[in-house]
Amino acid sequence: MQKTSDAASTAGDSYALVMKTGPAWSDLARVRRPLGAPGPGSALVKIHRAAVCGTDLHILKWNDWAQQHYRLPLPLGHEFSGVIAAIGADDAPAHHGLAVGDSVTVETHLACGYCDQCLRDRGHTCLNLKVFTRLGEGAFAEYATVPLAMLRRLPAGMSHRHGCLLEPLGIALRAVEECRVTGGVLFVSGCGPIGLLAVAAARQTGVARVLAADLSPARRELALALGAEAAVDPRDGSDRALLGTGVDAVVEASGSPAAIENALNLLRPGGTLMLAGMPAQNLALDLSRHVVLREIAIRGVYGRHLQGTWARLQEIAPRMQSALDRLITHEFAQDDFAEAFRVAMDGQAGKVELIFS
Repeated sequence: MQKTSDAASTAGDSYALVMKTGPAWSDLARVRRPLGAPGPGSALVKIHRAAVCGTDLHILKWNDWAQQHYRLPLPLGHEFSGVIAAIGADDAPAHHGLAVGDSVTVETHLACGYCDQCLRDRGHTCLNLKVFTRLGEGAFAEYATVPLAMLRRLPAGMSHRHGCLLEPLGIALRAVEECRVTGGVLFVSGCGPIGLLAVAAARQTGVARVLAADLSPARRELALALGAEAAVDPRDGSDRALLGTGVDAVVEASGSPAAIENALNLLRPGGTLMLAGMPAQNLALDLSRHVVLREIAIRGVYGRHLQGTWARLQEIAPRMQSALDRLITHEFAQDDFAEAFRVAMDGQAGKVELIFS
């Protein structure tokens, strides 16, 4: 094992991490684990920052989706940034280009590299996909042991405050760019963190008009600060009056059945509905009306392209740091994790972060 930092020399000690221990949202505990050396092909990362994600909220609420995909107890969190403290023995040349001391974030999807999807350059939908949240590690922790193939170096000069947001930014950036509406009109439905990042990414990538909707006045204000031309409450019908004959594409980031139905109604014929939110339940859609007769394309976005999106992030994310600053509305010390989750659960915040180092 390479070992060149004080953090790496702590192997054999212990570290703290946050676990969900039961079905109630408040069933949380901060526990300690032994801090061991990383195995072959893995790195020990000292976590500096971690952000609360919508997936964390699904798990905290222990809704039907969470119960189908996870078993308790489990570590929480997957959006983080930190520094490589140690690298395990690995025959791969140059350890995937990473070294002890590098500032990194995580690509939370790990592809097998040999299935049909991987051979089609679709590792993000790998048929044997592994995800960080099922590796027994968590981001709300002082350390995590991570496969080297999941780590991505931060752009030069990027802080951990911004670096821990690259994973969700990658989802938003990919959703916007795959709508292919540069020069057109994009509507962002739901201004939680992914929706807000979509607003910022759209402005950065040349979308001519960006409009947004959310139930929360605070989040509508954030959307305006991040570059939306207008941000409306979808309950009062002002979105239809604003949009006239319809928009070219909608990034639907709330997962709300009512919002998805509304998004379909706002699209012009031939438009695109990009689903970036996770519906908590099944829903019925009028496919004859929308897909057949109006030729609307309905797509989903699941994570980032494992190479292409990260290359784009290296280029675009450094130019978006002022937008990321606006998006981060709350920061908490690591001991205050329960309050951080409560604030994120209220649905009024932008991005909520925990500070570990």
